[in-house]
Amino acid sequence: MIELKECCKVPFPEKLFEEYEVRETAIYANVNTSKILDIMKRFIEMHDEPLFFILELPCEEDDGGITQERTLLNTTNDYDVYFIDGLNGEQAKHIVDALGKFLIKDGMNTFGIGGHISHEEILFGKYNVTTIYTKNAESYFEILDEFGITKTDNLVTAWDTFDPVHGGECELYISKETGNTIYGIPEMYKEYGMYLYESRKESDEGLSKEITFEELIGKVLLVGITYYTHDEEFIEQKQFYGTVIQADENVICVEQKDGTKFTLPPDLSSTQRAKKGEYKLRCNGEIIVNPDFLATWNLIKPEDN
Repeated sequence: MIELKECCKVPFPEKLFEEYEVRETAIYANVNTSKILDIMKRFIEMHDEPLFFILELPCEEDDGGITQERTLLNTTNDYDVYFIDGLNGEQAKHIVDALGKFLIKDGMNTFGIGGHISHEEILFGKYNVTTIYTKNAESYFEILDEFGITKTDNLVTAWDTFDPVHGGECELYISKETGNTIYGIPEMYKEYGMYLYESRKESDEGLSKEITFEELIGKVLLVGITYYTHDEEFIEQKQFYGTVIQADENVICVEQKDGTKFTLPPDLSSTQRAKKGEYKLRCNGEIIVNPDFLATWNLIKPEDN
């Protein structure tokens, strides 16, 4: 079981272990809070090049920022992304020391270090999910092993344990001594070169646009079906994906890659547009990249007589 951020909670912490998995051009890992700053410093030592510090904050609501978030499956979030560019190794370590102890307590942010030349990055995000973007994953194996993080072919992160009933909770960390939060960092570090790089407004990408039967046809649909007992106790979740070959007021039919067909009720309220990214099937660890739509169904089994 991993040591989570102070302001993060997950429904099944006993399912999470310090492990890492290699996926194409990235390493995904669960990392204890107490280790991540030292791992970032090792990353810095590996990169003799100009570096940058990256900080992602949820877009503020009103004047106080977002103070709490509950996550069920994949949700859409808007982020402000801040950078400090052109750091040397010592400066990068100084930023990690100065801000890291505060940031690892907060449940809302993602932060990390990257290289301007290699384009490699290490990011520490919600629920202790750490991502190392690299084309040379083997170069990090020794470091991860040194910190007691073991290699696996089927990493289970907190995101994999969420379902429509059991979600994670992230809270804003507020310093008891100063009252400061992560939302004060950009202004505090403005003189050190921190600037707003972009605002990632996923809501602007048309994800909330109404879905029609016609546009489903020929598109990739990722389906998750969660089964519960009659008194709403979680039993299991099944996932599959395929191409929609029929969609109308009678049925939605999905053809999987092995030719198997699966039908769903014609209820578009259970379907949403998928934001770009990687989605892992829990049953076999297969990664689905950029599906077009997601469908989520909750089925309650009747009480046995």
